[in-house]
Amino acid sequence: MDKKQLSALPRPILTKQQREMPLLVSHMSYLITVSREDIAGKDTLIMNFFRWKGEKLEPEFRTFCQMDDYISQDLTVKNTKWRSGAVNYLAGYIYYHEDQRNLVISSLEERNTLLQFFKDFRKLHRLKKSKAGRQKTDVDTEIEENIDHYQNTIKDWRLKERRRKLKQAIDLDMDKFGTVPKGYGKFIRDTVFSEDHYIFYSRKEKRAYCTSCGKEFMVTPGGHLKYGKAPVRDNADKVKHNKSVPCPHCKKSLTCKSEGMGRQQLYTVRWSVLLQNHGEEVLVRYLFHIKDFRKNLRRPQIKTTELYRTVHSADGSKDYMWGRFKSTYEKRWGKYRTRWAYGWGCPSEELSPSKAILYRANLEEAIAGTCMKYSAVDLYVDKVIDNGTHLKNPWYIDWYFNAYRERPYLEQLLKIGFYNIVKGILWENDYNLPNVINGKTVIETLGIDRIKFKMLVQKKDPSMKDLKILQYANKIKETDFMVLSNTPDIGVSLYKGYINLMKFSSLHKINKYLQKAKLSEGKVNDYFDYIEWLEALGYDMRNEFNIYPKDFQRSHDEKYKEYQAYQNKKKREEMRRFNQIIKQMKKEKAEIPVFNMSYNGMLLRLPENSTELKREGQALHHCVGSYIEKVGKGETLIFFIRRKEKPEKPYYTLEWKGKVVQCRGMNNCAMTQEIKEFVDLFSKEMGAYEKKLRREQIRKDRTWKGKEFTAYEKDPPNGMRRTG
Repeated sequence: MDKKQLSALPRPILTKQQREMPLLVSHMSYLITVSREDIAGKDTLIMNFFRWKGEKLEPEFRTFCQMDDYISQDLTVKNTKWRSGAVNYLAGYIYYHEDQRNLVISSLEERNTLLQFFKDFRKLHRLKKSKAGRQKTDVDTEIEENIDHYQNTIKDWRLKERRRKLKQAIDLDMDKFGTVPKGYGKFIRDTVFSEDHYIFYSRKEKRAYCTSCGKEFMVTPGGHLKYGKAPVRDNADKVKHNKSVPCPHCKKSLTCKSEGMGRQQLYTVRWSVLLQNHGEEVLVRYLFHIKDFRKNLRRPQIKTTELYRTVHSADGSKDYMWGRFKSTYEKRWGKYRTRWAYGWGCPSEELSPSKAILYRANLEEAIAGTCMKYSAVDLYVDKVIDNGTHLKNPWYIDWYFNAYRERPYLEQLLKIGFYNIVKGILWENDYNLPNVINGKTVIETLGIDRIKFKMLVQKKDPSMKDLKILQYANKIKETDFMVLSNTPDIGVSLYKGYINLMKFSSLHKINKYLQKAKLSEGKVNDYFDYIEWLEALGYDMRNEFNIYPKDFQRSHDEKYKEYQAYQNKKKREEMRRFNQIIKQMKKEKAEIPVFNMSYNGMLLRLPENSTELKREGQALHHCVGSYIEKVGKGETLIFFIRRKEKPEKPYYTLEWKGKVVQCRGMNNCAMTQEIKEFVDLFSKEMGAYEKKLRREQIRKDRTWKGKEFTAYEKDPPNGMRRTG
């Protein structure tokens, strides 16, 4: 549809007779005016919807219907805004007819025009007329059903086209996957199912069979396993259903299963992970295996099904799964859905793996020449993953490739043997990570100097804590680093407390005091809090009487009270400064339009005082109440956005710092389209205002410098007067 031509059409206006129709027709929800026109060579039905709001009819939206598509234009806003929703959603009758309110066509002629268009539509596409569904008193169901049938047909076409394109894109990726390597079947039997063996026995037939070594044994009358002429040792090998006994031949301890017992649960489920390549892409395949003893105890059937696939490229990854496609019953490859797509409970092992075994044999070959050729994934598998090829989490490989794409420095760290740091970067919470960047060298990546890097190397496989210590300390001796490295952290970063205090004392003295004071691990953290209070309160930190008190608990409690009083005084000063700045700004900016902006039913203003700023944060559940200090220091500005009809009710809060830093609503929610338009206008006008201020300041500076130079020429300093 040509939206440009459609939006250029004049907006509908009601005649006097049409405006009076709500007085004649009860239970009206919308009045519809209809016209049929030729637009850009296309037969187009235009339905204009006017909503009855108790006093008058107001334009709500208009829908353009053509023989192959439809679109609606929002008439409640001045600018052009398109809506793809169907009429039954936009008008609301999809849910219910409130008091049996209905759609009313403005004239019989227009009603016939509408019905004729939909009749022509059905004839063109050879569609049957929809059967009457809703039966409501005073409701024009024929109109609604014709609109619904038309739009539902179009929606079905749209959905089929979207799915066709999606399937086409998926199939292009699926064509990249070929057959599994030749040795994969042996890998499944010998590695994937290496632990899934039994000793089946029959006391009646006096025989037993080990599925691991394939040997047959005799069962003695006492229930012992006997192989050849090997003597019976003791009761350790006495067979019993579900008891583990050693196989006389392969010596493996295996579970015994009686041939006479039920076999309903006699199968095992396992998963394996296979890496292959296609050009520069890496393909990760997740295969599901079942080893089934139920039909034949001696020759179990092994079935393999592939359920998940991932395609890794330089730009990103695409995840796929085998199953029902979208909401259809067609089973095929589709986009990956989370495990919660299976229902409320966790899916079984047959649907979603909890662990898997990696096919290691072709790992280097699989990534050679691909976007992951430098990823050092082999080192990751051998050194970082706890059990190597036995993946405790089946998605470890995908996680690593996704992380490597964003953090190529992982290759550097793996190749120099910093495995613990890699493990921490991959699996720890972001807030707990050290500052590591994609640098050209390892030293640049880790953000430390050469001396500190040598200390890390000497630790052989340093921890995340070791790196954090060296990043936090400006200078540190190697001996002190080793001591701090071995000091327990009890869940908090105690090393920061040690390093901060080492500016005023030695690590040896600190540890000596802590041992003498007999402070528990929890109290050590209290001690470093006490040191922070001393520094904030301005005590002499070189005086050992202050930093090493004889009675720590008493000194701690005294300084806590003193620190609280200091903090309260500081907050009062911040609030006083904030209120002073706001008062001065309101006085100076009272006549400046941008500081009192109003647009599209919304207004903007400065907070009245610090108390109102706190209330704003409490009402909207965000942290603006903590910005008092920043505003008081002139670091940022806070504005309130309000609806005109509710100027006192918190709506959105805006932070300005040369540009819009953030604009948040209830529970830190992002901007709606309406708010974004308002904020964009404010940003444009505020930017222009600040630019004007800067120009005026430059002009003043130039004027001042010119006056100063003139005065200097007239009366230069002594010793610099011109002669001759």
